[in-house]
Amino acid sequence: MKNPTRSAGQRPSVLPIKKASGKERLLDAAEALFSRNGFLEVSAAMIAKEAGVAHGLLFHHFGSMEALYAEVSRTAVRRMDEVQLNAFRGDTVREQIGSFLRAHMRVIKQRQGDAIFRARSFDVVGSGDVAEVWHTSRLKAIERIFEVLGIATPSMKMRVCLRGWIGFYDQLVLGWIADRSLKESEVIEWSLRQLDHLAAEVLCVDLEHPAR
Repeated sequence: MKNPTRSAGQRPSVLPIKKASGKERLLDAAEALFSRNGFLEVSAAMIAKEAGVAHGLLFHHFGSMEALYAEVSRTAVRRMDEVQLNAFRGDTVREQIGSFLRAHMRVIKQRQGDAIFRARSFDVVGSGDVAEVWHTSRLKAIERIFEVLGIATPSMKMRVCLRGWIGFYDQLVLGWIADRSLKESEVIEWSLRQLDHLAAEVLCVDLEHPAR
């Protein structure tokens, strides 16, 4: 049945595509450049050129490069959390944690320039907004791992040991992305092997048990 409100030969109306604002283009450009190169290797001029906007617009919207980096980091963490926290898949605890580690590594590979910068530049990002957003993301991941392990009320000793295990895994990932000294399979295998020891000696769980 024809639309009675449209005259013969008249084309259906098409809603105009909303163009990205200058601020949105700056955020997209900064995300791409920070991810690829790391914060210290990116200038305001590079971001403005990539975004196709005037240099001064960056400081108008964000005030400083550090504030822009913090905003980009918050967006990156939200995306990472969404991927990571939905990545615990498999029948056993080991399979679910292995799936989580692989998902995390895929995200890190997409942002390897930034990951290397943050790992090697604690004096720059070791405090403040950027450090806080990544720290919060890490705590969320740890809490999710405890859930998968079936540990409802972990002791302080358990928390310290699991944070240490995450730190060990992070260093393996850094070797994987920074100088390709490790393979992805080695990172996963060695991380799970270390978790086996913690699971037996501190956490008192079996990684081969069905996941909850």
